[in-house]
Amino acid sequence: MYFLEINKEHKNFLGAIRHWENLKAAFETHTIWIKDFSAEQINSAEVLQIPYTKLYELKDNLLFEKGKLLPVKKLPSGLLWTPVLRALPVSLPKFNHNFFGIEKELKTTLKPSEDFKEAYALLVEYDELKTFIESAPKYRLAPLQWVIVDKKALILGTPLLPLKGDTYWFDNNFLMPSGYNFEWHALTKTLQEKINPSAESIVLWNRDNTYSKIPIKNIKPLSISSFRLTFS
Repeated sequence: MYFLEINKEHKNFLGAIRHWENLKAAFETHTIWIKDFSAEQINSAEVLQIPYTKLYELKDNLLFEKGKLLPVKKLPSGLLWTPVLRALPVSLPKFNHNFFGIEKELKTTLKPSEDFKEAYALLVEYDELKTFIESAPKYRLAPLQWVIVDKKALILGTPLLPLKGDTYWFDNNFLMPSGYNFEWHALTKTLQEKINPSAESIVLWNRDNTYSKIPIKNIKPLSISSFRLTFS
């Protein structure tokens, strides 16, 4: 049986493995223990990249550092084990229902991604959209939907309009800035369950790690008439 030991002050680094539902965690005064790794998991990149850890193999109730022949200590007694998802919940900030961002940042941050996905949404200024939409043919707007976010127009659907703005790709009801993803992508499902459990909204993420929840019911077809009614 394999174990991982890490100081509590470094627990945020465990985000890479908390989605492994077979794992269990226990706490000492200053230490977190993780157990029930498979041989594949304990040798995986996700585990090996976590800093400040010690990895052990348990034999006859003695802990051997992984790859070493001599025991270093006994497994502490009296540990209370609980599923890792429950022991290490994701800490989320408050969000603003008026779509003006959030009060503080998530510990889970966005970073540039090597994956390429087609852009699905475009956030543009009012004047930029107004100039285009007043002369746009109806067929060009027909596949698209839109909603107001922080006094800007968020246009959803493809093909995107040829306008200057910020583009986003779609993943699990998250709109992510093009070319970005979560630092710990394995947390995507957990974040979705925490932020948007009913899936009644789309969550728009910004590069500064803030987000806005956009009720799906507020999204409407893009047309000249809907644009004029909104800004009349």
